[in-house]
Amino acid sequence: MKKIAVLLLLIIPGMVLAQKEAKPNINKALTALKNGKLDEAKSTIDAATTYEKTMNDSKTWFYRGIIYGALDTTTSYNSTEDLSKVAGESLKKAEELSGGKTSALFVQDKNGLPLGYDQVIQNIGNAYLVKGDKAFSSEDFKGALKQFEKGIAFKANKPDTTFYEYAGYAAYNSEERQKAMDFLTKYADLGGKRTQALTMPALLAYEDQNFEAALASAQKILKILPNHKDMKVVELNSLIQLKRYDEAAKNLEVAVKQNPNDAQSLYLLGVLNTELKKMEDAKANFEAALKIQPDYFDAQFNLANYYLIEIDKTTQDINALGISSANAKKKQELVQKRVKQSEAAIPYLEKAEKMKAPSQDAEIELLHKLSLLYYYIADDKNNDRVSKKLKALGVED
Repeated sequence: MKKIAVLLLLIIPGMVLAQKEAKPNINKALTALKNGKLDEAKSTIDAATTYEKTMNDSKTWFYRGIIYGALDTTTSYNSTEDLSKVAGESLKKAEELSGGKTSALFVQDKNGLPLGYDQVIQNIGNAYLVKGDKAFSSEDFKGALKQFEKGIAFKANKPDTTFYEYAGYAAYNSEERQKAMDFLTKYADLGGKRTQALTMPALLAYEDQNFEAALASAQKILKILPNHKDMKVVELNSLIQLKRYDEAAKNLEVAVKQNPNDAQSLYLLGVLNTELKKMEDAKANFEAALKIQPDYFDAQFNLANYYLIEIDKTTQDINALGISSANAKKKQELVQKRVKQSEAAIPYLEKAEKMKAPSQDAEIELLHKLSLLYYYIADDKNNDRVSKKLKALGVED
């Protein structure tokens, strides 16, 4: 009997150790969250994801997505984990386990009313937007970018164009240009419609002299916005920089054929012909564009440049002459030639001066050229007039 008693004493502790683990209560996890017991909410729901009877329940992962998202958007919880990513992955798994029937997943709000899967995701997503917007308004662009990136991770299963647009702007203002281009490219892929967001990647790539990327982006956006002027310019200039002249010419010829009254296509054809040194063709293109759109500054300015090119050649010839008497005579002849050339060119520039320049830099360039031509013909009155306009723009002539 004593031997049996000893055996029973040895067995009983073992029996205690073999008792089943307590079942995690996912509803208690939500209650803990509502009561501000954040660590308890997190530990309880995490346990449910590994417990045999709850780990394959879509509701478990739905609650986990809610809890992690709520923890990440509260100001009183700190974690080294990427909470938004875990939340997003949990919600994705919830949808997969539900067989796509997320309408059965819901929680109750503080008034006891049901909040469905989509509404919960929208509410937590809005919390990321609010935090990001607040940081952006305070010019904390890196902080804003962090929140928008969290929103993207949280809504990975239901991508939202708003987050990609705002993340693109925040990245740009944070001087993370590649991120800005990536986010805004994704914005376009998701069907975003805002013109500024759609065109920024092409413009940024062109500024960075990444002409292949600029061309690809511009052509992509031209399928969405076929008449966008800046994208047409980026497309043409990128093709020129890449020396794909035949493709550029073909594109423009098709555009002109389809719409003979498209002043911009005629102007761009003139730019291409200028690049190809087909100056008479370029001149005809600019003149045709101006017939359609008489106030077309760029066409008028480039038409003036047709004459300025010859003036520059004459100036180079003058500067190449030596100081002999024969050269002095030749120099006088060339100076007079330049005067006549300048007198022929000035009316084209003066006409452009009366038009609205597309930018201050364009206006300044025009005024500098006019000032130089007035100098060549010794027109001090007009030279002074242009100098005053330049000073008003903050430029010393």
